[in-house]
Amino acid sequence: MTKTLWHPAFCGAMQLELNEYRNVLKFEEEYLLTKGSLRIDVLIIKKRKNVVIDKNIAGIFRNYNILEYKSPSDSLDIGDYYKTHGYKLFYISRQNIHIDNMSVTMVTSRHPHKLLKKLSNRYKITSNRNGIYIVHHDIGPTQIVVSNELAEDENLWLTHLNKELTTARLHFLLTEAAKHGKDPALDAYLDVVTEANIKTFQEIIMGKKVDQCLKELGYIDKWQAEGKAKGKAEGEAKGKAEMVIRILSRRLELPSKSLQKKICSIQDITKLDELADFALTCVSLNEFATALK
Repeated sequence: MTKTLWHPAFCGAMQLELNEYRNVLKFEEEYLLTKGSLRIDVLIIKKRKNVVIDKNIAGIFRNYNILEYKSPSDSLDIGDYYKTHGYKLFYISRQNIHIDNMSVTMVTSRHPHKLLKKLSNRYKITSNRNGIYIVHHDIGPTQIVVSNELAEDENLWLTHLNKELTTARLHFLLTEAAKHGKDPALDAYLDVVTEANIKTFQEIIMGKKVDQCLKELGYIDKWQAEGKAKGKAEGEAKGKAEMVIRILSRRLELPSKSLQKKICSIQDITKLDELADFALTCVSLNEFATALK
């Protein structure tokens, strides 16, 4: 089984959570501290130092903010805690910034009982909001965010960043996502979440007429609009071919390069329309590839 790569989705989730501030924030994913393997999961830098971010998960943010993320199958422990602070000190030494001008946020799905117990023996821990635990009197502002304890209405993207979404929750997430315009952060997020919940995703789109379901979610109109936009710039056939590939990628998996090449070689618009319809109903890439022969 292919291992789910959660970190791109986490970076996308943070951008979506802080969407109204994205023009004043710089997001750096997998920021390299050295030429080796030392890297920060996400580094968020304020472009305007005096901006105030009115968001629960950013209450401790300073001008420079390190975020460490643990995937749903991993736990946050004391080693991760010290490692993240080590990254912070290393970054400070390299960038020559004041220690109080940088915050540390650790995000985990699982409640870190053992870690919080150990930290409470040395530091004061407070939690004024669901799922957010502030560590006081450590070296600079520090918080631990437990995504499964956050409120869905306040943190839609983080609360749905897991591999155990119900049909109702995934359907709601997709409905909300369909309201957004084209956004690389959203694409990275949905690629991972739908892959991690592939059975639930297929239940949603296979439970009734697939085209009806996807139209209700807004994806058909969105994909067709993108296909038409590409069609004007690059040719209608190519735009439709890319739409077929995108539907297959969303419903099943990314087609092989040879299959993509075969789809893109088709110039018959009617044929491509038929393939788009079939891409919405076929049960596997093998079935699609067989029909293409």
